[in-house]
Amino acid sequence: MAFNSSLFILVFVIFYSLYVPLAGRPGIRTAFIFTFNAVFYYLLSGFGIGILLTLSVADFFLAKGIFCSRSENKKRFFLWISILLNILLILTFRHFSQWFGFRDIPFWPATIGVSFYVFRSLGYVLDVYHENIETPENNWFRYFTYLSFFPLMLQGPISPARDFLPELQKGFSAKEVPSGEAFFYLISGIIKKYSLAAYITANFTKRVFDNPHLFTGMENLFAAIGQTLVVFLDFSGYTDMMLGMALLLGFRLSENFNFPYASANITEYWRRWHMSLSKWLNEYLFFPFSFTLRGWKKWGTVLAVMVTFIISGFWHGTSLNYTFWGVLHGLALSWDIASSCLRDKIKKWIPKWIYHPISVALTFLFLAFSGIFFRLEDMEIAIGMLSHIFTDRDWSVLGNSLRVFWGVFGVMCGVLLWQWTAGKLYLKMQQAFIRSGWLTHAILLVLAIFLAYQISGMEPIPFIYQKF
Repeated sequence: MAFNSSLFILVFVIFYSLYVPLAGRPGIRTAFIFTFNAVFYYLLSGFGIGILLTLSVADFFLAKGIFCSRSENKKRFFLWISILLNILLILTFRHFSQWFGFRDIPFWPATIGVSFYVFRSLGYVLDVYHENIETPENNWFRYFTYLSFFPLMLQGPISPARDFLPELQKGFSAKEVPSGEAFFYLISGIIKKYSLAAYITANFTKRVFDNPHLFTGMENLFAAIGQTLVVFLDFSGYTDMMLGMALLLGFRLSENFNFPYASANITEYWRRWHMSLSKWLNEYLFFPFSFTLRGWKKWGTVLAVMVTFIISGFWHGTSLNYTFWGVLHGLALSWDIASSCLRDKIKKWIPKWIYHPISVALTFLFLAFSGIFFRLEDMEIAIGMLSHIFTDRDWSVLGNSLRVFWGVFGVMCGVLLWQWTAGKLYLKMQQAFIRSGWLTHAILLVLAIFLAYQISGMEPIPFIYQKF
């Protein structure tokens, strides 16, 4: 059931019209969201909801076992059971099911969003173990409501339980809902996903990536740049819509993007891109591993980075291209660490207004080239496309390409300029929108939906990260 489907919109409107007047008490609020989550995920995954239920029960009681145990050995025992269970779920329903053809087995459950809810559940158990959560949740219905919260199910963000669960124990008051901010996020997400990303994909990038050998090296280069923008627009558009929907329900989720293509190096990029995943990997994987290797100094940090990003690549998918993509980003981050002193010296004799734009451009080009391996699962085709970019340098067709794809290139340039220049302007626009009043909000939402229908028909286009 897609978020833009008529069925979802109808069910959500009915649900919300009941939720607003009746969810003033925490127990009733939990019951409303619990029911909607369960119905939504059942319509999405069918019997796959059984896997979600099983994990929620297991980690709920394992966390309580960790909290109640006086022996450190018992705490570690319960923790490792949870870790192994969560890893087994991802391996079974993401990796083994593809390797061994389990998906072809009749009644094999669909487990959409398993990678995201596993990370949130495992993060909860780790927080209880490390005492970041002083007292574990004592109500399973609330824990399942957190784990199955529908705006988080498909692609995150990976909002931690320590932030969400306390909010769930409060009553809902429509007067406290920042509706202006919620509508801003909804409009932003619709424009990004169903107007900009859909337009670039349908009119250019899909054509080139489907048959890169039929296009020039220059067109392949522009397609790599365009696909990099599409991934951002698609993923951040989804996140914006979920942030807005959660705000309407009285929850503030974690931000996931902060103008990532304005980054001057890959380290900065990963502080701005998919921030909830980066925070999870840092907190539960990179920092503990690098602390263990602290005796190796800088090389220990480099090894921790490489392991973290190889695991990140493997998490994204079973195909070799994802692991290779993770290795490329691990190497880029390792270079940032190893070359930090050298780059500090270079900055002293190159003016910032020259150094910074060059760094941003080089970082973005790395993202575009590495993104080819993220987009194409066939390594041979991906390498061929990259080779085509560097060997076919016939720029004589540039004029013809600009005439054919002028609209797409214009949108791409606009998105890039927005990423590079609008960091502070964005917050001012958001505040101006919030102050403009409900009538303006409604008109702009209708216009955003109308524009999306004109461009993409608001068809149930799958989100890129939904398959992860």
